[in-house]
Amino acid sequence: MSTSQFKPMEGFHKLETLWRIEYEATAVEPLITKAGDEESQEYVDSIIGKSLQKDLPDFVPILLDNKAVVTGNAVKGVFRHVVSAQLTAANVRVCVQNVKLGEGESPPADRKDQCSPDDPCFVCTWFGTASRQGALYFSFLESVETVENILPSTDSSAIPMLALSDKNMAAAKRAFLYVIPVRKGTKFTGWITGENLSDEILGAIAEVVEMSRHGFIKFGGLKTRGYGAVKLEVKKIEKYKAAPFKLEKEYLGDELGELLTSSRESYRKLITAGEG
Repeated sequence: MSTSQFKPMEGFHKLETLWRIEYEATAVEPLITKAGDEESQEYVDSIIGKSLQKDLPDFVPILLDNKAVVTGNAVKGVFRHVVSAQLTAANVRVCVQNVKLGEGESPPADRKDQCSPDDPCFVCTWFGTASRQGALYFSFLESVETVENILPSTDSSAIPMLALSDKNMAAAKRAFLYVIPVRKGTKFTGWITGENLSDEILGAIAEVVEMSRHGFIKFGGLKTRGYGAVKLEVKKIEKYKAAPFKLEKEYLGDELGELLTSSRESYRKLITAGEG
């Protein structure tokens, strides 16, 4: 396993730069974020206006202020998983959090034990662990339009969408899940803020964005059943000086593209160093 070194973070005791990455996520498949409360189920059911064979749909979008959302925790989890798995494949040593292991279970051979707070791997440096705060903060992704405008039309023959429920196959009434997703083409906006970000972690984010353009990044539930693929696009990056606090640089257009390209090259050097 490689001992490839990454650029260390300055540390939380010394705040030099603050970053804000604004981005857009467009659903290229129907997307479902599985609200569990009955109030949301009833509300979405009333918008669809169809007569169901069940009292209520099983899965509806999570709603906040009448818009569909993907939680920041869910978005962070996808980014962390993809970066961790990619670095592992490139023989760059990253850890497995204890919470991911069963009782008495050891990490896979190509991963190490959970990092100690004073010796974080690349992933723990930026995403944190249960015992150490990370330097990246993920907002909720919020739909641009209100929920009434992003649910499938009531005259669509594709709605309701059905998915086999393995858990409930024995009960005829529950053999299918009634799923009401947000429709393909729905746009969400959100942001990532960060402290003392390196070019390598900016490049890791850019790498995930590139994967999304080819259909490999999914949010929400039922991912293996045709739901959840999103296309990500970074719209703007702001870099702030921390002391005194002021905007140092705003990246848009060609400058934004150049920053993402150069940062991605730095991240790929980390990957290729591991492969070597």
